[in-house]
Amino acid sequence: MVLHSMPASASSPGPRLVFAGLIAVVALAPLPLGSNRPLPAALLLAATGVLLIAWAAVALFSRQGPRVDPLRALALPALVYILVLAWVFFQALPLPPVLGGLLQSWGDPLWRETSEALGADLAPHISINPSATLEGGFRLIAYAGLFWLAFQLTRDPQRAAQARNVIIAIGSAYSLYGLFALFGGEAWLLGTIGARPGQSLTSSFVNRNSYATFAGLTLLAALSLFLERIRHLLALGGSLKRKTALVIEHIVFQSRLLTTAILTIALALFLTTSRGGIFASLFALGALILLQLPRRGGKGRQPIGLVALVVLGIAVVAGGGNFLDRLERQGLSLETDLRSTLFSTTIEAIKTTPLKGTGLGTYQDAIEPYRANDPNVFALWEKAHNTYLENALELGLPAALALNVAILLVARLTYHGVRERRRHKSFPALGVAATLLVGLHALVDFSLQIPAVAVLYAFMMGLAAAQSSRAGARPASQSEA
Repeated sequence: MVLHSMPASASSPGPRLVFAGLIAVVALAPLPLGSNRPLPAALLLAATGVLLIAWAAVALFSRQGPRVDPLRALALPALVYILVLAWVFFQALPLPPVLGGLLQSWGDPLWRETSEALGADLAPHISINPSATLEGGFRLIAYAGLFWLAFQLTRDPQRAAQARNVIIAIGSAYSLYGLFALFGGEAWLLGTIGARPGQSLTSSFVNRNSYATFAGLTLLAALSLFLERIRHLLALGGSLKRKTALVIEHIVFQSRLLTTAILTIALALFLTTSRGGIFASLFALGALILLQLPRRGGKGRQPIGLVALVVLGIAVVAGGGNFLDRLERQGLSLETDLRSTLFSTTIEAIKTTPLKGTGLGTYQDAIEPYRANDPNVFALWEKAHNTYLENALELGLPAALALNVAILLVARLTYHGVRERRRHKSFPALGVAATLLVGLHALVDFSLQIPAVAVLYAFMMGLAAAQSSRAGARPASQSEA
């Protein structure tokens, strides 16, 4: 793959067309219920495959040789991720009768019991549902492919800026749709989805928590751009009063469209009433401010801190009533949503197969035998509401740890970009904040397991990683855009 700009093809339509296709995938993924249904999920995989083939053709016919510096930074996380993928597909494959049957002994006992019940010789698998595991593996490949495309196509600062603007536009569009569906009582795009008068805003997602993560990620992108625009104002001399006045003037006049986008997304976020999603987003927003606007003694952060409080205050007053009411009624207790029962039961299940797992994508099937004392036997436990626990049960502890390590290594790359870069620091800071958001929310929910959220996060991390090395900052004359 070509890792540096291609001057000979800077004006060619190839990269622009692939970039447009990538944007289309990110923009359309949330529309059909977050792509969390078989047909849209299959279309997402197919579209990603087409884009990867198209980019391979662009790289093949370019005249520029590869530059290995950025690739070297991704070598370790890529290796770890590939090992996880190899394990996922190994879980799904039938275990051959070699090594004296040692490999077959790794198979889940369910296969032996099924063979005895049917009187047939069935090949054992580690996964209790190989087709679901294969589907999960292909999803992981698709997310990695989208990350790679974003990494390749946004190494130019101008194109990176375009990508961030698109994220903000996407977030604003789905927020406006969610507001229309909630207050209008009719989701004209998706039937009853999103139309929950007096309850919670879900936009085009089924679950409010999943949309809260999506909205939080787009809000991070909007705040990232805003902080970049006012950075020069905070560097000016003068009193705090003068700086605050300049920032407020910028908000009202120079960046009024961006201000509208921030308020719209923030309003939609609070109307989800998702406790975990809102608190994770607020924590990530605070981290973004600290990362993007470092000042000795903290003086430079005071104006933006005051403005942030004003913006959040407006959002709370306008849309936080339902959220505050829910917080007052239920507090922060996990018992109200039965999450503690889910967690404890899942941990017990993990203890029975801590190394091999039950196969990626098999949680709903694997958890059933452990629900003997659950009074609500007719309810399905589709998710563990904790991505780390669910991955541990499905993949086994070693592979689940490796998957998290691969993501953290990319986040570590973006953190180094914040520390080392002088220009375009907002992009790597966005990657760190986005990882904090999804990582925290994954403790109490499954938003990152929804394809549309994972697609957006992969796209943002590819953008952040691309702008985390000094090689990413090139003069505008070398832009591929």
